Amino acid sequence: MKKFYALLMTCLLLVFLSVPQIVDAGVGHSRSGGSSRSSSRSSSRSSGGGSRSGGSSYHYYRSGYGSSSDSSTSSPYLGFMFILVGGIILVVIVKSLQSKSGDSSSTYTNNDYQTLHRRVEHNTLAISRVKNGDPNFDADAFTSWVKEVYLKLQVAWTEKNWNSVRALESTSLYSQHSTQLEDHIRAKTTNVLEKVCIENVRIKEFIENPDGNDTLVVILSSTLRDYVIDDETRRVLEGNPKKDLFTVYQLNFIRQHGSQTQAVNPDQVVSDHCPNCGAPLKISAVSECDYCGANLSRSPNQWVLDTYDVVDEDELYN
Repeated sequence: MKKFYALLMTCLLLVFLSVPQIVDAGVGHSRSGGSSRSSSRSSSRSSGGGSRSGGSSYHYYRSGYGSSSDSSTSSPYLGFMFILVGGIILVVIVKSLQSKSGDSSSTYTNNDYQTLHRRVEHNTLAISRVKNGDPNFDADAFTSWVKEVYLKLQVAWTEKNWNSVRALESTSLYSQHSTQLEDHIRAKTTNVLEKVCIENVRIKEFIENPDGNDTLVVILSSTLRDYVIDDETRRVLEGNPKKDLFTVYQLNFIRQHGSQTQAVNPDQVVSDHCPNCGAPLKISAVSECDYCGANLSRSPNQWVLDTYDVVDEDELYN
């Protein structure tokens, strides 16, 4: 676009520079106030030119163009110059529009190329390694369950009901999250997580540990709205309730080495009562029931979420 304006200004400058030369040739006027051509005309014309030596060039142009006998020969040339310059300007405009169109299509093609070659895919080697020890493992079923876990965590956090996800997290992560949630309860604030939309889930890595727990690393991306409100006034204290946030997480799931895929009991996932005695559970009851002492941890043969961290977007593709 800068080149276009430069060419346009050059063309206009050529027009303005050519006009004085054409007028001088027609009226016999020079920048010094007189010329040899003006002196060769009649004495009355010479005296007229002399009396106007202090006038402006605009007046010389008007009188010369209207009275000079050479104006008829200069007019076609002047018209030709305007047509030529107009043609040049038209060509430059057309070229500029074509260039813009080409750049736009090129940009689209490049973006399309990048999108096509940055697809989110599972690490097939990691899946193969899981299936070597667990032939019943199904990557699609597992990632669907991961999405369910993620959504349940957001709902439980907003409702401040962490009991409902007790069986989904390891003891250490549950303790960490329940402590953070207790802070909101004491402060009478709610961290609202809403309009949650999961975009991508990929299995990134499988880490075997024959002496303990195997780890299955999952990368998940989502958009959601995240803000904090006062429970009494409902006033927004932090965040923007109208802004969608894109976030990428790394979720590390663990289970005892050598475990086989088992069906998940839905009641075990959502219950906020002790599975042994039926007593209501408190958030502070991390690993055992306060009433009967029953173990509340999920079976070591089942996957549980052990770490939950925000990572860079590139982790979706690497």
